[in-house]
Amino acid sequence: KWLALQEETEKIRKDALAELYPYIGYPTVQLGMFNNDQIYGHNVNSSKQVLKMLNDNGIPVTSTSKHSLARYSEHPVVASLLKYRYASKALSSFLHSIPRQINRATGRLHPHYSQIGAWSGRMSCGGPNIQQIPRGRAFRQCFAAPSGRKLVIADYSQIELRVIAQISGDRRMIEAYRNGEDLHRLTAALILDEQMDKITKKQRQAAKAVNFGLVFGMGASGLQAYARETYGVEMSSEEAELFKQRFFSAYRGVDAWHKDIQRNKPSVSRTLAGRKHIYSRDSGMSGRYNTPVQGSAADILKNALGMLYTVLKDTNTFIVAVIHDEIVLECDDTKAEETAMLLRKTMEEAGSRYMKDVPVVAEACVADSWAEK
Repeated sequence: KWLALQEETEKIRKDALAELYPYIGYPTVQLGMFNNDQIYGHNVNSSKQVLKMLNDNGIPVTSTSKHSLARYSEHPVVASLLKYRYASKALSSFLHSIPRQINRATGRLHPHYSQIGAWSGRMSCGGPNIQQIPRGRAFRQCFAAPSGRKLVIADYSQIELRVIAQISGDRRMIEAYRNGEDLHRLTAALILDEQMDKITKKQRQAAKAVNFGLVFGMGASGLQAYARETYGVEMSSEEAELFKQRFFSAYRGVDAWHKDIQRNKPSVSRTLAGRKHIYSRDSGMSGRYNTPVQGSAADILKNALGMLYTVLKDTNTFIVAVIHDEIVLECDDTKAEETAMLLRKTMEEAGSRYMKDVPVVAEACVADSWAEK
């Protein structure tokens, strides 16, 4: 499957490059003493040259970043450029490098984790970086349990938003989680002034962008771009500003928490577990909103991993991957359902240790491959 995916991605990259020829120039061969090099009018891997190419073709951007190009994704040259970049990154970061990291003795990958790999306290991963494997089914179906075994995959439901509810003490958020409500649907109803049972899937997607964007300090223009790039949702600048106003009017506790941080500009913060973080002098507001939240979620996950080490000791079940708020176990297929219940219970118990007002929910499934989550 991996080799087939590699060949398919190579073809996508080659086809995307061919689509770019009318814009970058068709390749010519320059004869050299030792080899023959293909030369293009523009180097598609040079940001400076790509920017000129885009401007020459009527795309008024000042940067070639994915964020800047998002609004022009329907333009043929941008669509082909993004496709080329995706395929190139997939090939260089994963498809070519990962097979070389398979252990010859075990036939498995053995990534290493750094406990405090990120400034927030999240773990980082390398050799290979499993946390960055693309979410698409084509990639994740390649990570599968061996014969007679199953993967048990569980992740926390909206853990960062739940942590924000706990830290900010926002009554509306806390009650929503206690009542088992869908917070994204609730937010959609609040910002659109609509009944929850009438919220559409598209409106809920917009509310996800609002929830995850505004809680960490995005402005209206940032929210507009974030919604488009991350969730495929278009909103006008006027809508983004209105949604921001209605969001903070609805969630008064979050608003007060933000204003307290803006007013005091703390030099130190602590997670719900009490872990300390000292901000640098150039730390901005978004970092001060994000650090105790992402850090608390990381602490909860690490607590769950510690508990799992104890309960899985002397069993034939192993922790095989950790991806931010997700844990993947491998077990005998006869123990799969039992293990799923154990994993979910352990993760929720770890969360309740720090989340006194907000229920923590983990969702688990049994699968043959990682793609089935």
